[in-house]
Formats: sequence, structure tokens, C-alpha cells
Amino acid sequence: MKIQLILCKIALFLVFLTKESILFAQPVYKISDSRLYLDFYILESELAEGKYLTGNISDLGFVKYNGEKPACTRPFSNRMLTLRAEFIIDSSNVNNSLCLAAMPIDYCCNIYFNGRLIFKRGIANDKYTSRMHYSESIMLSAKNINYNAKNEIAFQLFPKEGEQYRINKVFISDAKDTNKFVFYRNLFGPKLIIALAVCGIVFSIFFFFTYFSRREYQKLHFLYFALMNLFFVISYINNIISYDFANTYLLEKIARIGFPLFMLIGIFFFIDYSNLFKKKKLFKLFLAILYLPAVYLIIKGKNANEVVNAYNDYPLVVLILGDVILFIISLLFFRKERDYRSFFIFIVMALNLFAGFYDGYYFAVLKIKPFILLTPNAVFLINVVIFFVLAVDHTKAYHLAISNSAQLKSINENLELLIAERTKKIVEYSRKLEEANATKDKFFSIIAHDLKNPFNTLIGYSEILKTEFKEFSEEDILEQLNIIYDTSKNGYILLDNLLQWAQTQTDQILFHPEKIRLKKLTQSCIENIANQSQFKDIKVNNNVPEDIEFTGDENQIKTILRNLISNAVKFTSRNGLVFIKAEKNSSDILVSVRDTGVGISERDIQNLFRIDTMFSSPGTNHERGSGLGLILCKEFVEKHSGKIWVESTPGNGSNFKFTIPV
Repeated sequence: MKIQLILCKIALFLVFLTKESILFAQPVYKISDSRLYLDFYILESELAEGKYLTGNISDLGFVKYNGEKPACTRPFSNRMLTLRAEFIIDSSNVNNSLCLAAMPIDYCCNIYFNGRLIFKRGIANDKYTSRMHYSESIMLSAKNINYNAKNEIAFQLFPKEGEQYRINKVFISDAKDTNKFVFYRNLFGPKLIIALAVCGIVFSIFFFFTYFSRREYQKLHFLYFALMNLFFVISYINNIISYDFANTYLLEKIARIGFPLFMLIGIFFFIDYSNLFKKKKLFKLFLAILYLPAVYLIIKGKNANEVVNAYNDYPLVVLILGDVILFIISLLFFRKERDYRSFFIFIVMALNLFAGFYDGYYFAVLKIKPFILLTPNAVFLINVVIFFVLAVDHTKAYHLAISNSAQLKSINENLELLIAERTKKIVEYSRKLEEANATKDKFFSIIAHDLKNPFNTLIGYSEILKTEFKEFSEEDILEQLNIIYDTSKNGYILLDNLLQWAQTQTDQILFHPEKIRLKKLTQSCIENIANQSQFKDIKVNNNVPEDIEFTGDENQIKTILRNLISNAVKFTSRNGLVFIKAEKNSSDILVSVRDTGVGISERDIQNLFRIDTMFSSPGTNHERGSGLGLILCKEFVEKHSGKIWVESTPGNGSNFKFTIPV
């Protein structure tokens, strides 16, 4: 009795172990799992709906489906493909709504769950295939689910017309996940293509009407653009017409003919619009010879499978070649034009090239459909960009014509007013010319007076030395020579300022930018007036940092510094100080020339830098000037796009500042 009990327990354990091993051999969907992708077994058989929904997979002859196109060994009039997947749903999903997410399937099909029909598309005995272009979220009824036990999903597929397509992966997940997945897949799949096709139809009709109704638009590139949009719509007609019992063979043929024709006409458009090629007709003839055989090969296909296989051969090669040709033409066009039109065209052509390789990689290498087909979106972007480029181009031409017409009418209607305005301008120009002449007359009268004084001094002291040098001691002679030297130097500076100002008024001074080391240039200016500063025992301090460099006209900057330093010495009493500083920031260089001299009153500051007043006052040693130096400084600073000003208080010296943009 004990032995029988032990044997019974062993038998029960083995049964339990066998059951557990069967359960654990199947994929299990738990509530914590996001998605369960199903692995299918496939069987090709005679046409018999529902026959293989029960029974063991291995006994019925099913083999593991490898994700490739199913082999075809039976006649298409009596052929059925059955795919079965077995899995376990954990009891943790009892309160969880589960759905089956089915990708687009290119066959008429029935879908079963645990022997019950849960989805049907098309009729098995119909002449044509029903293409399931939309992804579907199919609810798995809780009462049909075997929790913690084996469940079966079975697809019965009924291929027609020699069709051989891959079957996309499907998965089980909760309702929220599958509904969201299917919504986005359909939105960015067939629904998006339909929306783009509607826009393409609108573009095509608009430009056909425009081309045939208006003479100014009867140019080939308008006709080409209308045809481009027409062939774009045709190339996706099999995705647009996705209702049951559609003639897939005919749709496939029409759609796949549209692709090479779109590419051919698209290249024709860019040849005409870009105007890059001299022998356009020869180039177009070469392209026609290249693309028309692709159309012929597609037309030649006797069924949908042959059409698809023919398309994936030579036509696909010339389509990729067309993407490259369009990209090269757009690049050459951008290099030629360098405007917004060519830039946007180049960008969309680059995107189109990327889309072609992206979709081709998924279809040819990975052998799956990408989540979003990029090619129709890229082609639509091309059409949109071209539409707006043509619209903007001819809107500008239209508005220019309207503007010119309105302007001509306005000129004709207001001729007297125009003459009156011109007369008023002539009177104003005459007044300004008189003011300019008066200013110049005043300037030259002052210059003549100030320039004559140095010569009188030179002649007087030279005559004294000439007639009485024997009576003078060496100290007296040296003193006279110093006076002659200073007078000559001041006269030369005055004359140089005069010549430079005259050149600025006639635009004869050219701007020669070069690298300037400010400290070195400042030191050179200090040395040029060394005799003047030493005579008055004035110390000139060069506090400009060594590292300040900028680009400017060296002669003009030297003239600015020379005049400002010379004025500082001129208006500083004996034993005074002059400081030259500079500092550099991110936008400009600030240079200041400060002295400890007599300063300038607020009223006199208002008259500085003005040619109409030519303000000048004697220096601390009765040095005379024309006031021209500061005017010249202002003009040269402004030629460098800088500013000049003075800060001064009578009795406390002056600080002249100017900026030079970096």
C-alpha cells in the first residue's frame, strides 16, 4: 500500500512537472511587461478557412517563420498561409484590458484567438487581395483568455495574383499602449500620405490652370511642376485606395510607374529652373533614355509580385541615382545663386537624399517597413518649397510691375509738384553751397593770417642773424636759432594740417588700415614735439600699455595724437605735466591726453571742433594756433567710426578723449 502511494505521488509529480515544463516553454505575458511580440509558425496549404486552428503545431507540419517572404509551392487559386503563435497570459492580467496590435498586412486575412474569429479583412475566394494598409488594435476578450495556460493567435492569409509579402511582427499589450501605437502608426503612415496627396492634387490643378490660362506663366518649369505633383499623387495611389477587394496588381503597377516618372519630370524641372546647363535638351534626352526603360520593366510585370520584383531591380537603382542628381543640381544652384531660394531647395534635396537611403535601408537591408516612411514627406517638402519659391518669385514680379505702373502714373499726374520739389532742392543745395563757400573763405582768411605770422618771424630773425651775427655771442645765436626752429616747426605743422584738411574736403585721403602698436606710435609723436616740451620744461608721460594693438590708418592716428599732445604742451605752464593713457575693452579703445594747464571754459568748449567758428586762443608762452588741429582730429576720429570730446575746468587742466572701435 505504501509503495502504491509513493508511486502515485511520483506520477502526480511527473504530471505536474510535465505541465509546468509546457507552461514554461511558452512566452509569458505579465502585467509588468510592456509588450509581448509573437513568434509565429507557418504552414502553406490548400484553401480551407479555419481548418488548422486546432491540433498540435508540429503534427500539422508547421515550421518556424523566419520573417522572410513565404515560399510559394501551391497554385495561387488554391493556396492558404496559416501562421500560429502560442503564448501564456499570466493571471496578473485578469483586470487588465489586452489588445493585439496588428501591423499592415498585404493579404486578405482572418485572425483567430483561441479558435474564435476576432478580425476579418476581405474574402478568401475573391479575385483580388485586400490590402490592410492600416494598423489595427484588436481587443482580446477576457472571457476567451486562458490565464496561466496556453493561448493561440492564428492568422489565415489568402494571397492572390502571385503575391509574396513579408508578414510584419505583431504584439500583445494593454489597450492604452496598443491604441496609442496604432494611432501614431496610422497618423504618420497612410493618413499622412493621404493628406500629402490632397495637397499634391491642389498644387497640380493650380499650376495646370495657371500654365494654360496665363501667357506669362507658359514656361516649361510651370508645366513640369504641375506634372511633378500629379505623379507624386499617382506614386502613392496604392496607399490612398486601401478599401477591401482593391485590384492590388493594377494599383501596384500604376503607383510604381509614378515613381520614375516623378523623378524624371522633377529633374527636368530643376534643369529648366536652375538654368545651369547650356545643352538642356541633350541632358533631358539622356535622362529619358535612362528612366523610360524603368517604366517599361514595371509595365511588363504580369502580376503584383512581378511588378514589385521588377521595381526593386533597375527602377530602384535609377530612383536612387535620381536623388543624387537632384542633390548635385541643388548644390550647384546654391553655389551659383547664394539666396534664400537656392538655400531652401538645397536643404529639401539633402533631406530627400537622406530619406531615400533611410527607407531603402529598412526595406532592402532590414526587410521591414519603417515606422514612418520619409520619402513621401521629403517629396512633399520639395513640392511645398518649390510652390512657395515660384509663388514668391512671381509675386515679386507682379508687385514690381504694379509698383512701376503706379509710380509712372504718379509721376505723370504730379509732374508740376515734382518740378517744384526739385526746384526747392536746388535752392537748398545752392544755399548749402553758399554756406560752404563762406566757411571756406573764412577758413582760408584765417589760415592766410596765421600762416603769414610764422614767415614774418622767420624772415625777421633770419635777417637779424644775417646782418648782425658778428655782434652776437654764441648764446644769443643759439637762442635765435631755437626761435627760428620752433617757428618753422609750428609753421610746418600748421601747413600740414591745412593740406590734410583740404584733402579730406575733396575725399582725396584714402583709408589704409594696418596693425598699429599704440604705445610705439604715441612715443614717436612725443619725440616729434620734444623741443617744444623741453623748452617749457614740461614732462610728457607715455602711460599707454605695451599690449594695446588695433587696426587703423597709422597716418591719421598719428595726426590725432600729434595735435592733441602739441595742444596739451601749448596750454600747459612751465614745469607742467602731460599724461597719455589708453585702455581697451570688448568694443573699443579709449585714449586720453590730459594736461595740468590752464583749462577751458564751458563756453569755449562749445566752440571746439567747429569749422564755422575756428576757435583758437594763445598758449601759455603766447604760442598761436589756427584751431584747425582739433577739427582735423574730429574728422579723422570719425573716419575710424569713433568719438572725440573734452573734459575741462578752467585752472585745472584739460582731458581730451577719443575712442577707436576694436
